[in-house]
Amino acid sequence: MDRQFELTITHAKQFERFFGWPVLVIFLISFIVMLRTQATWVIPVMLVVSIGMAYKGYMEYRVIRPFAEHQNVVRVLRYRLVDCWISAVSLFVLFIPMYVNEDAFILIGGIVALWGLTRSYREKKWEERIHAHQSELPTYEEVLEGGENIWNYHQK
Repeated sequence: MDRQFELTITHAKQFERFFGWPVLVIFLISFIVMLRTQATWVIPVMLVVSIGMAYKGYMEYRVIRPFAEHQNVVRVLRYRLVDCWISAVSLFVLFIPMYVNEDAFILIGGIVALWGLTRSYREKKWEERIHAHQSELPTYEEVLEGGENIWNYHQK
């Protein structure tokens, strides 16, 4: 296995363990506390959560990119990365107007909700594009769980 790819897989596994459930619990508790007390300390917490989401999307791109054999698959992987970044930024931006202007919060909340509602449609279309060019592309989870077996299969 390529040494750089092996380090990327190891780093992605460590990030998943660190950033998975603990941050989700912190996010939910912070959100509930913020709604009850109007605490402004939630904005930096949401910044950390959104940076983590964007970094996770970047790690998914770095892990899956070596398996892409067609340029159109790489393009779709980049679209998915940009989509992840937009989701992360919109999650952070949603919380700032809550303290400044409630009307802006409602407007931005509606935009974020529409973006979230169309996520499954976008994912389905991206999967169709990927399978049209390369049907055997492994998923992020398969690569993290399979490790060297997936890499060896890809090299054959």
